[in-house]
Amino acid sequence: MFVPPPDITRYLLPKEQVQYMDRRHPVVLLGPLGIVMAVCVLAGFFVAAAGAGAILDLYMIVIVGALGWLIYRIVRWSRLLLVVTNRRVFEVESLLLSKASIKPVFRQGVVFIQDPVGERLNYGTVLTQMPNGDRVHTFRWIHNPKAFAQAVTNLAV
Repeated sequence: MFVPPPDITRYLLPKEQVQYMDRRHPVVLLGPLGIVMAVCVLAGFFVAAAGAGAILDLYMIVIVGALGWLIYRIVRWSRLLLVVTNRRVFEVESLLLSKASIKPVFRQGVVFIQDPVGERLNYGTVLTQMPNGDRVHTFRWIHNPKAFAQAVTNLAV
């Protein structure tokens, strides 16, 4: 990828082994890409309507800002990992500061949901639930949700 994946070894407990590790599906970048394209087109319409001049400078600032935000989202996506170990599930994000969101896993049900497009592109949502039906965690836009759900199911049992 663009940037090597973050180092997760410092978040592992003694005798803890990684069962599954992946990042979210690249389809999550379509939203920011669509927003940037819309901003560029709208800013272009404003420049065309107002004519060149001071508006052109503002147009360039808006375009550079939008592209910078898109690059930030791409780098953030490439530095976020979902990790399932033999004891727990956590999310590691390592940009300037590293942080891990630890999600405890109890005896629970694991359900994964895919729409027809998600089946073709291999992404989906994984829900973990307590035995009484309360939702514990929702993992959206998971790449290969069947493998992720299987790894969490093996952990929960």
